[in-house]
Amino acid sequence: MNCDQFKQAYHKFDGAPNVIHWKDWETREYGAYSDHMQDCPACRDWFQGQQLVEWKVDPASYPCLHMAYQANFQCGSHQDPWECPSVLIAYVEQYDEYGIPIRDGGESYWKIDNCPWCGTALPESKRELWIKKLKALGHDPFGDYEKIPVEFRSAKWYRNGDTPHLRLV
Repeated sequence: MNCDQFKQAYHKFDGAPNVIHWKDWETREYGAYSDHMQDCPACRDWFQGQQLVEWKVDPASYPCLHMAYQANFQCGSHQDPWECPSVLIAYVEQYDEYGIPIRDGGESYWKIDNCPWCGTALPESKRELWIKKLKALGHDPFGDYEKIPVEFRSAKWYRNGDTPHLRLV
């Protein structure tokens, strides 16, 4: 399969509102489509860009296309992203921090500093600043989460209310 054929197949397998590719997994065409996506970085990036358009996500709000895709990916089978083996990157909005999930039954992750696909530097974590600001306001950052001011549960506290559409995991 070449790149033009891949883009045509995308509309059949992944670009349609009612994705039916689970019925086609055993077909030669789907196999070629899947293999091409694995083997061609340009088409993989194109695929992720198409998905972001469909999800109405602006990739410019993220360090790179790959982090935009991973931070917004939602599995159709798992409501909790921490339980989904297809979720490869955790994005914690309140810290502006990316990581690789540790599948231990909780919400642990290994923080990463660069995109694993393209090497783009990720933002410096705001975790320590988050803790300092909450303590300065008289809140226990490790206490009852419900007592933490709402703006500190998202990017609002460091973006001055200008929060793009981001998925908090």
